[in-house]
Amino acid sequence: MKKLFYIIILFSISRQIIGQTNIVPNGSFENQYSCPNGYGLLANAISWFSPTNTTTDLYDSCSVYSNVPYAQGQFLSPIYSMSGHAFIGMHQYSSGNREYAQVKLIDTLIANGCYYAEFFTRVQGICPQAINGMGINFSATSYTNFPSGPAIVQPTQITRYNNPIIKDTLDWAQVNGIYTATGNEAYLTIGNFNDNPNTDSSFWHPTSPWAFGEMSYYFVDAVSVYSINPNEILPWSYKDTSIFLGNSVYIGNYMGGNFNPSWYTYSGNLIANNAGITVSPTITSQYVIQFTVCGVPRADTIKVTVINDVGVVEQSINSSDLIVSPNPNNGLINLSISNKDFVLQNSMIKIYDMFNRELKSVKLLSKSQSVPIQDLNDGVYYLQFYQGEKMLLTKKIIKH
Repeated sequence: MKKLFYIIILFSISRQIIGQTNIVPNGSFENQYSCPNGYGLLANAISWFSPTNTTTDLYDSCSVYSNVPYAQGQFLSPIYSMSGHAFIGMHQYSSGNREYAQVKLIDTLIANGCYYAEFFTRVQGICPQAINGMGINFSATSYTNFPSGPAIVQPTQITRYNNPIIKDTLDWAQVNGIYTATGNEAYLTIGNFNDNPNTDSSFWHPTSPWAFGEMSYYFVDAVSVYSINPNEILPWSYKDTSIFLGNSVYIGNYMGGNFNPSWYTYSGNLIANNAGITVSPTITSQYVIQFTVCGVPRADTIKVTVINDVGVVEQSINSSDLIVSPNPNNGLINLSISNKDFVLQNSMIKIYDMFNRELKSVKLLSKSQSVPIQDLNDGVYYLQFYQGEKMLLTKKIIKH
């Protein structure tokens, strides 16, 4: 059977893009008036507030009520922040109150200005439902005049491409895109701006122990907005990649907002109008993406190198064969390969961050080896095991 091998090409985004400053104050909710020793305390995060006076939650490692990682009560497994030691949580689809998080931007948006915006989100693991609609709204005024309870029905300028239902529970899903400002937008609000009848939902946890049948709760972290020049370097990139003959690869991203790209073969035949495409070339091929950024046409070319491994004896290794401990760790991981038949030849591990940036590469000299990672910040990383140019498996590691 043909193997399906996805390499998700994440676009590399720095927390500070091309020398620009994030105009969302306290975008990771780290700066606080006091530790949130209770629930519904979004206002403890400096600059942030709940515009409809609902109970948006602030989670922080300092709190016994909302400690990070949160492994108590209704949460089935530890939840680590995307950035730093804090994040927030909101009810987004229910018969009760709809919750939001709002902040006043450092700079008011300029008419026809080009902006890149993003945040990261994940659904609470045992909610009965997952939904679409999670996004960003820019507005000239605050929504403090809206009543508590129902949805704030307003335009959503930034969602994931095609606004899919977000079902990520273990990883943070990136919601990002391009926005051309009308001018005077001074506030950013995060949440679902569609009422329940206009929200797509999925009963993906029908046996949830939560009592609310129509219930969806999402975590949010790492909010940012940058002013960009559409003629210069963009805050994301497309990467060349390689696959073995018979495999497939996803190239592109999931960026939404005012971003509508088209993909072509190198000879100019249209493939699809989408943020990304899955391709299965039998020979090394190039693909062209054309798009506009705030009215400026741009293009890029992605090369997919096909490696013909005919005649090469392939080795296989299961995830359970590679033991990484301790995990979480405090700066030193121990690798152990339990598969006695695996030949350790030209093998190495690479460590990537959440943006697919390679941070460390270590050659494996034995089946039991320690790898120091004290130089990495606390957070979630991906360890990939390679033999030659072939990636055999991926494991998530957590440093704290």
